[in-house]
Amino acid sequence: MASNSTKPHPWFEICHSRPSAKYQVFIFPGAGVPGFYYNNWDKDFPEYEFSLVIYPGRAKRLGEKCLTTIEEYLTQLDQELLPYMTKPCIFIGHSIGTIISFAFARHIIETTNKGDLIKLILAMGRGAPHTADTVLEGDQSYVEQTDEELVQHLKQSADPNTVEIYDYQPFVDMVLPMYRADAKIGNVSVSSTPINTPIIVYEGEKDEGLNIESLNRWLELTTNKDLFRVRLFPGHHNFQSECQNQVLQCMKEDFNNVLNNSKV
Repeated sequence: MASNSTKPHPWFEICHSRPSAKYQVFIFPGAGVPGFYYNNWDKDFPEYEFSLVIYPGRAKRLGEKCLTTIEEYLTQLDQELLPYMTKPCIFIGHSIGTIISFAFARHIIETTNKGDLIKLILAMGRGAPHTADTVLEGDQSYVEQTDEELVQHLKQSADPNTVEIYDYQPFVDMVLPMYRADAKIGNVSVSSTPINTPIIVYEGEKDEGLNIESLNRWLELTTNKDLFRVRLFPGHHNFQSECQNQVLQCMKEDFNNVLNNSKV
């Protein structure tokens, strides 16, 4: 299990405790408020214990200062999450969560003896982060945009079923500082040195930041070429919310395929 204690941990929430699970899954959500829908993603994954990573400055950590550098994230994750990685695991990241999860995986592989525990990196809603031209336009401008401009951008990338939340001013006032802090993480370009962990990429066909070439360049960041693939879904930037059933079905297929080809 992700935690060896019943006491809640500030850096992650276990969706449903499964002490006998064979695998761990850590979800690194995108910018802003982590989606509530992640809490039920483990429903049809009985062999897996899912945990949602909670960044400083949101959810139960709302009173904390948001982090703005990848170095801050790696330092705190190394102290607060790494000790709870005790089984073969999968990292799922969305948007800036993809950047954080990949950087953390590389950090683990290069500096600890737990690198072999990471069996798959599932990169959602993000181009390969090792070249400057893959930085999303939204990241570049979030800090400089006016509140009105940023809200319009967020509406365009939101799940159409929940877009009206950005008309609720108290919510907007809460999340805009998060997005601006997270945008600084999104502007980071990481090392191009590949790691020996499979990478699979998911993206929404209607994401205005869609760049197929950038998605395919994730292949350059893994030496495990045979298991690499890119999957597209009929949704926007938050396709994982819009297209949950399709995403979860593909996750099940990809998990099984990767783990069947892995020495667990």
